[in-house]
Amino acid sequence: MGTYIVLSKVNAAGLRSIRANPGRFEEIEREIAAMDGKIVEHWATLGKFDFAAVVSAPDNVMAQRMAVEQMASGRSQLTVLPAIDMPLFIRLLGQTTETTGPYRWQISWWAQAARRILRYRTFTKAVHEACQPLTIEGREHLETLKGPAIFIANHSSHLDSLVLHTALPERFRRRLTFGSAADRWFLKGLKGYRKQGWYNSLSINTFPIKRGGGRSSLDYAEWLLDKKWSVMIFPEGTRSSTGRMGKFRHGVAILALAKGVPVVPVYMEGLGNIRPKGSREITPGPVTVAIGEPIVFPAGTEVPDATHTMYRRMDALRQRVHRPRRDVAPLPSAEEQPAGAAGQ
Repeated sequence: MGTYIVLSKVNAAGLRSIRANPGRFEEIEREIAAMDGKIVEHWATLGKFDFAAVVSAPDNVMAQRMAVEQMASGRSQLTVLPAIDMPLFIRLLGQTTETTGPYRWQISWWAQAARRILRYRTFTKAVHEACQPLTIEGREHLETLKGPAIFIANHSSHLDSLVLHTALPERFRRRLTFGSAADRWFLKGLKGYRKQGWYNSLSINTFPIKRGGGRSSLDYAEWLLDKKWSVMIFPEGTRSSTGRMGKFRHGVAILALAKGVPVVPVYMEGLGNIRPKGSREITPGPVTVAIGEPIVFPAGTEVPDATHTMYRRMDALRQRVHRPRRDVAPLPSAEEQPAGAAGQ
């Protein structure tokens, strides 16, 4: 989720509407929540603009869409400014944007052996300490699955990859790689070996995906599938901080259709409460992992249709295991996910 500063200038008609209906501000919050956003803070201002808000939104496209829909009444003009917090800004001043990887040696025999030795330290220990208890449903759906597959899951915590790995049968764990944001996990110049891209590839078997990198960002994932390795990708593209399932990007559909491999939807419930986005603290709690039936797309399936199918399958899993949080708006149904969801 990105952070945006939204500045509003209301015309005379808009001011009359606000005076007649002060509850309009609550209506705006619900409208933004329906588009996977959240108003974090809201102020009335003196000067050039009438209102200022800090808004959390999935990406730039969705933030602009929110602004367009709010301006549709003709009663206000909005200026949307993407923002980052000051600690991150200061950190970026001394940090390069150059990334490392991918490392093809990560599927070599010696890397597999090292990863098996490190498994307790990198996967098992953290999952056992955080997930109390861990309930796994749907493993039977994988019994007849042969060859590589693409696993997709909702994304709400840094623990997601560790829990998904633990939830799968051993035959998939041994040959499973994880797509990770290149600008987060594979930056050059980070201090400490545990923050290095090569260490993540060795210990957790991650590989970099450039956000917004288009079709070429999938080249390495295609290579892995060709080598009979499964890949795990979060189709939302980023972690959710609202407890809602965001719209899916098209990258997974493009990859699945290009390589003719099945997609396995997995919904993980509870991890957002254990270690939410922006937090380093872990509060142990119950976690449920629901594994769905593999999706095999017929030849000729269009990318938007495949994306929509994956969202509906994931949403069905969510409806079965989701425990609503009191601090967020109700979750949308699968029908609210358009066939033409946000692109890769």
